[in-house]
Amino acid sequence: MTENFGARLKFLRTDRELSAEQLAEKSGVNVATIKRIERRGIRPQLATVLKLADALKVKPALLLGDVT
Repeated sequence: MTENFGARLKFLRTDRELSAEQLAEKSGVNVATIKRIERRGIRPQLATVLKLADALKVKPALLLGDVT
C-alpha cells in the first residue's frame, strides 16, 4: 500500500468508489478536512482516524500504515 496517511485514505476511498463528499457524509468529517489530509498527507487526530476507518469499514491500523 502507499506510504502516507493521505495517500492511503485516498486509495481506500477511491477503491470503494466514494467521492470525498460521500466519505464526509458517511464519516461526519468535514469534506475540506478530508481533501487537506489527502493532498498534504498529514495524520489527523485519532478521533478523525476512527471516524474515517469506520466509514471505510477498515481497521484504523490500516489507515495508519500498520499492516503487520
